[in-house]
Amino acid sequence: MKVVGMDILLLLISYVLLYIIGSAFYVGVLLMSFQVLGWIFNKNEDKWNSFFKFGKGIGFYFIMLFPYLVMLVVMFLASKVWFELIDFEYSVFGSLCVVILLTVVMIFAFPKLRDIVNNKLQGNH
Repeated sequence: MKVVGMDILLLLISYVLLYIIGSAFYVGVLLMSFQVLGWIFNKNEDKWNSFFKFGKGIGFYFIMLFPYLVMLVVMFLASKVWFELIDFEYSVFGSLCVVILLTVVMIFAFPKLRDIVNNKLQGNH
């Protein structure tokens, strides 16, 4: 006989831990993408500035959002494995909820990030 309260507690703890893991993974992929672009294109300060200013900040948005999309795919797969491991009945639903949670946080943070980027781009002209 399953205890429903323990299942809900385990689910909430899983969401928090998966969110933390997803955030750490995103930062790692983001830093790795900066490093790889730096190596490939031998970037210096002028090249980075022109890359970030390209198309009113499209270069900056690309470098911020591409690792985020990679993180969402990896987190969906990792959370599906985790929910199957803990024998959660609806592992796909739980994985989608983790991805939705991560996406909602980004949606609320993105306008603030966009304003910061636009202010930096306008201030450096």
